Amino acid sequence: MRELLRYRALVRNLVLKDLKLKYRDSLLGFLWSLMNPLLMLSVYTLAFEYVLRVQMEDYPYFLLVALLPWQFFASSAQAATLSISGNAPLIQKVSFPREVLPISTVLFGLAQLLLALGVLLPAALLAFDRPLPWTAALLPLLLLLHLAFTLGAAFLLSTLATFFRDVVHLTEVALVLLFWLTPILYPISMAPPWLRLALEASPLAAFALAYQDLLFWGRLPEPAVLAMLAAAPPAIFVAGLAVFRRFSGSFPEAI
Repeated sequence: MRELLRYRALVRNLVLKDLKLKYRDSLLGFLWSLMNPLLMLSVYTLAFEYVLRVQMEDYPYFLLVALLPWQFFASSAQAATLSISGNAPLIQKVSFPREVLPISTVLFGLAQLLLALGVLLPAALLAFDRPLPWTAALLPLLLLLHLAFTLGAAFLLSTLATFFRDVVHLTEVALVLLFWLTPILYPISMAPPWLRLALEASPLAAFALAYQDLLFWGRLPEPAVLAMLAAAPPAIFVAGLAVFRRFSGSFPEAI
């Protein structure tokens, strides 16, 4: 951690570089970070509320509170698969902690999540005439756990993708499957009992349920969800960092 703190300026510059490149020469700039979740929200709301007729009050708001965090995880995981191979010249010519590369991709996704939450969440509260529940005060803690979990996954995926390039494409397919197996578009109560047990064993489902509990239902997550949130993020983070450190010395040759 001390070594990474020495390179915090590099992490900051990499995040700022990604933000500038993403919105360079665009008229709307950072507003494009809001367009994608708004478009997905509109499509899923149309499909589930008006076509499939999901009978749920304020369904678009229910969808929003879990969809935005999911997009943060999914975009960070996908970007992490290219964080090492995509920076081959930097890795082969400059000595620095390789961890800053997946970290910068995750922080880039976090910046977009915070921007979307800061704009879309208040707008949704006003649109549906809902007060912000007291449990929203726990959102920073949940975001911190989500960040640790996503960093761990990014370390693992960036390492695997450096040695096995098919991981890039497998991650893309797996994220689509995991999206539909995570209770984002539907309340977990709609799932059959056998599927609900499987969903509750997933850390991704635990995060979705926790965001829904804190921001939509206004209650604390169930003990099983709290236990998953307490165990999974530190375990994945430590495991991912250990694997990354173990093989980072071979990155220059692998790329």
